[in-house]
Amino acid sequence: MANVSRLQTGNNNLPAETLPPLPTPPGGGGGDEGGSGLSARQILGTLRRHKLLIGGLALIGTTIAWLVANQMAPVYQAQAEMVVEPQSRDVMRSPADYAQQPIDYRAMETEAAKLRAERLARQSVIALGLAKSPLYNPDLAPPEQSRLRAIFQPALQILHLADPPAKPQFSPDEIDRRLAAMSPEARDRLTSQIADAWLVSLSTQAMQTSLVLTVRFRSPDPQLAAASVNQAIRSYIEDQKKEKSEGPLEMMKFLSTRIDDARAKVVEAERNLAKFRAENAMYDTTDASSLAKTLADIRTQLLAADQVATQKELGIKQGVSSDLAGTTLLTEVAAAEKELQAVASYAAPGHPEYMKAAKRLAAVRARLDAERQRGAINLQAEAKAARENANKLRAEADRLERELKRQTEGSAQLRALQTELDTAKQLYSTLLTRLQEVNVLASVDKKGDARQINEAAVPMLPVAPRKELIVLMAFVASLALGVALSIGIELMDSGFRSVHQLEQQTGVAALGMVPFQSTGRLRRNQKPWLNVVDKPNSAYSEALRTIRTGIALSSADHPQRTVVVTSSVPGEGKTTTALSLAAASAASGARTLIIDCDMRQPSLHKNLSVDNEVGLAEFLSGQRDLEDLVQVEPKTGLYYVLAGKRPPSPTDLLGSLRMRRLLQQLSDAFDLVVLDSPPVLAVSDALLLVRQTDTTIFVVRWEKTRRDVAMTGVKMVYEAGARLSGIVLSQVDLRRHAQYDYTDSGVYYYRGYRRYYGDG
Repeated sequence: MANVSRLQTGNNNLPAETLPPLPTPPGGGGGDEGGSGLSARQILGTLRRHKLLIGGLALIGTTIAWLVANQMAPVYQAQAEMVVEPQSRDVMRSPADYAQQPIDYRAMETEAAKLRAERLARQSVIALGLAKSPLYNPDLAPPEQSRLRAIFQPALQILHLADPPAKPQFSPDEIDRRLAAMSPEARDRLTSQIADAWLVSLSTQAMQTSLVLTVRFRSPDPQLAAASVNQAIRSYIEDQKKEKSEGPLEMMKFLSTRIDDARAKVVEAERNLAKFRAENAMYDTTDASSLAKTLADIRTQLLAADQVATQKELGIKQGVSSDLAGTTLLTEVAAAEKELQAVASYAAPGHPEYMKAAKRLAAVRARLDAERQRGAINLQAEAKAARENANKLRAEADRLERELKRQTEGSAQLRALQTELDTAKQLYSTLLTRLQEVNVLASVDKKGDARQINEAAVPMLPVAPRKELIVLMAFVASLALGVALSIGIELMDSGFRSVHQLEQQTGVAALGMVPFQSTGRLRRNQKPWLNVVDKPNSAYSEALRTIRTGIALSSADHPQRTVVVTSSVPGEGKTTTALSLAAASAASGARTLIIDCDMRQPSLHKNLSVDNEVGLAEFLSGQRDLEDLVQVEPKTGLYYVLAGKRPPSPTDLLGSLRMRRLLQQLSDAFDLVVLDSPPVLAVSDALLLVRQTDTTIFVVRWEKTRRDVAMTGVKMVYEAGARLSGIVLSQVDLRRHAQYDYTDSGVYYYRGYRRYYGDG
């Protein structure tokens, strides 16, 4: 409270710019004195303060839930169990196939879906005669009553104000006539609609570890619920038996048709195989491996023949002969040439020996040429024969290759035809075997695979709605809503609820709280300020004395003789506080004067029950003297000056030199002068008075005055140069205030404190 020391200096002329800044008003609720967040005590206090709201919402919500729950029709549930063995219904499988097969949960789910099939539902609906039931036939249902009356029907029944139960709209004979008059299409459409609605209430549950299937049905009629379960199981079992008996016959027809087709395919496959053998002359299938071996031998011989022919042809080109005679002649030619060279060394060409040697050389050469010509002719003949042999071998190899290819392709096609024939024969044989098995099953197994374990009993107690749970949930929900609303109201509260909260938010000392005086505590036509005289020991009187003491202690060196009482806005109890303060001072024996300075909206004369004929306005305007204005309240001895008639400009009068001199004169004549001024946010009249008086009291209404409004008013008073003794929290509801967890919450209410106060 940094402003307290400044307030006690007594300096009227302190400039506004030297004033310490006012704290910014928070935007939260009014439950926190200084800490952040909500404590457990504060939350409990909030719940205690709003107990009527919370309890009322809980009561209303619970009552509505009780009415709605009682308006809801009871629903009964019947159930029964059955055993289902879906795998044994497959007539195409042998019984040995099922010995090692585990329980198939998906197959059980399939059977459960079959039980809820629309076809079976239609059969059950017809068997139960639901077309005659008002629950399923909308044409037979009684007229519905209004929803509001239906909700309050339980309460009306308790008060014996409900209508008697409605009688059936149609007699049984009339219902039969109406159904008989319907066309087949309309009757079929009605049956489908009833079956769909009936299936909504039917449910199944398959066990994962057994072959048990649970069937349940819910209905407002307990007997219909039990009958529906039994009929649903009965329809399923009858349908299964029918399928069991008709299945083998249908399967026999199917197998007969397939056998005829298989027989035709066997005949056709044999015909195709015989035709292919005849067309390709493949009666005796030669081994393809022998042909491949022969072809390999021929290719080896062909390779050798090609090599021989090639060598012969190469020898022809080179002119080389393999004859031994040609080789001898070459030796002789070489010897004759050598001899000729030897003769030529010593004899001339015309010499007889030379001519003899030359003649012998020519003869040998002639014989060599003749031998070479004869060898070339022989070599050509040999090369031609070798080539012809190679060509014959190549032609044979080509023939063998074609034969091998034809035989390979024919064998593959022949094998395909043979495989097709074998497959057709195998299928034909399998179908014949299955047909025999179906004949056996058709003659032996006539029982169904499902059986009902127990009959569905008529339920005695409904399973829905769970009225107790609905009411309990509604109670909890409405209670939570009440708590949420209470906390929300507290968080949205923008007023002051404690002097400590007021001091913390404004930074100004609080002089005290003025309790609210309800009309129940006052006598007829009695004003609150009279409690100071009539009940001097009451909490109200003690609160005023506390405020008066606070004013006196705010400046011990300089007596506070002139006091301005103001507020932010109208309706904060400013006039009542000022009059009560003045009355308390007068009751203590001090000469006290109260002046109504609110010349715009005067109210002092109303509290004193006198006429406002003349007053301060007439004095400040010079129309009357002060002695004509000052009056005395006979019961308290309080002097007072009324406001008088409204002048043209109250602001000019209150700021005039005559007003300042009046205050100086009155402060010398009286122990305490209380000025009831207008609100500072409404007009500026009070701001002129606060500079001319010794001190100022700022009144804030408990819980109602917004924090930002109050803080704005305090700031304006500060900036006007006032010496503020403190703030008064007015019209405090002590009973409600005691429910808050502030340190001052029980000052005037707790039993320990109340013993200090009295009514006398």
